Amino acid sequence: MTSPRQARRAQRVALSREQILDIAEELFGGQGYRATSLQQVADRAEFSVGALYQFFASKEDLLRAVMYRRGGDLLALMRAAITPAGSLVALVGAISGYFARYPAYGLLTVRLASPGEDAPKDLGPGGDGFAGALALFADVLRAGQRAGTVGPGDPAALAELASSMITAHLRDPTGLPADDFADILTAAFAA
Repeated sequence: MTSPRQARRAQRVALSREQILDIAEELFGGQGYRATSLQQVADRAEFSVGALYQFFASKEDLLRAVMYRRGGDLLALMRAAITPAGSLVALVGAISGYFARYPAYGLLTVRLASPGEDAPKDLGPGGDGFAGALALFADVLRAGQRAGTVGPGDPAALAELASSMITAHLRDPTGLPADDFADILTAAFAA
């Protein structure tokens, strides 16, 4: 049986961990993984770096925790967008909506998917991270090919191309309205 004191301590630890994750998400998203130090995270959280190590074994472990925290929900939304009538545009809409809800996570995800960001690529629930997202894109494109709405080509290669287009759009969604981007995306893969 847990005493009230133990329960309060567990609650403080959970709140501290969430605070660290929020700060790390904001810094990694705003500055990038490489440009953010554990010292910066510790300073913003008003912890010592040593105290951070009580929660996370390394900077990479902290990044994994940040990505895992939201990644499961994002993958679930992406999977829900894949219906018999679903499309790549619906999948992008699910991603865009989630990134609007969690902008720092969106920035971080786009940064990690972009060339030049030296960070682990297998982030996310089950270690599938970006590979899992690409597999979902490929599934949608494959279904579109079977339905005759998506042109020919290797679905995995087309998924890489779609991911690059989506990443470019999400990097600056104000540069092209969402409806215009959806039209371009649809036309690019149309049968």
